[in-house]
Amino acid sequence: MNYLTYVERNSENLRFYLWFRRYIQKFDELSEEEKAKSPAWECPLLKEKGKAEGLCEESNNRTCPSQQPFRTEVDRITQMYLAPLSPFELNLSGRDRKQVLNALATTTHPSAFKTVLPQVEQSLRQQSHPNFVRHALSTANKGRILAMRWGGFILILVAVALAVGLSMGKVPRAVRIIIPVFIMFFGVCSMLDGQRSVCLVLLTFGVRDRFAWETETDCEGENAIIECDLEKASTICFDIFDGPIPQDEDREVNIKKFEERGFLSHVLFGWKRLRGLDPEVQRLQRLIVFQNVGISLMVAGILAIILAVTPTANMY
Repeated sequence: MNYLTYVERNSENLRFYLWFRRYIQKFDELSEEEKAKSPAWECPLLKEKGKAEGLCEESNNRTCPSQQPFRTEVDRITQMYLAPLSPFELNLSGRDRKQVLNALATTTHPSAFKTVLPQVEQSLRQQSHPNFVRHALSTANKGRILAMRWGGFILILVAVALAVGLSMGKVPRAVRIIIPVFIMFFGVCSMLDGQRSVCLVLLTFGVRDRFAWETETDCEGENAIIECDLEKASTICFDIFDGPIPQDEDREVNIKKFEERGFLSHVLFGWKRLRGLDPEVQRLQRLIVFQNVGISLMVAGILAIILAVTPTANMY
């Protein structure tokens, strides 16, 4: 949840999804008499494409909407997530928004949300979850990632320059092969690590940089998750029934200060690392590093073969 709130700035989908799953459970616990006050929503099927503007104009309205169960809660959720220009407006098309608002105006049955839930699930599964996985695998902040990329690129240029320069002079074969190949290996490895946001040095010590939005509470939460204590791991309040989602001003201030820091400050100073990484995350990180090392060895091996078969120019 912290990732969606402070990185993607798109936490409303997950919050709405979690609320809806709880709402279904509460609705199922109602008596049959209470459920009868909120019949299932039935949207008339359209047989012609030209009738799209007439979506869901008819509904079964046997009971006064104000007497339906959970009407106050549903109205609050509508104002928070579904109404146009709402504070946590879901990304819905005008057609779907009109349909769900018409449905909720007549019933509080969970089926009234059937046009919203598939879109929310699709966004979480196809966008937020893959982005979160990539974020979780990262061990370095943006400054360190940029340093690894540019450092690797510079090392590659130095390796190529040395390979050409040493081949022009009367340098022992072993020297003109080993030095450029050695530098090329670290250059390619550093560049690939930066591209995939995994720092080999930090991973070796089993640590990672703390991101701008993380606090000491989050550190305790990570350790609690690893110890399978899920009750202690929650650092975000999911109870959204009494009003808008609270904003953590301290986190926002920390994020702003973190972003204002200079490049060297990100790379050389103020490192804050977190221990207690999830074993599965560590396994994937090691796999990424091994892949990068393998690719680097292949590139370095190709350079070594080229230098081995290239005769020296003996120009100096």
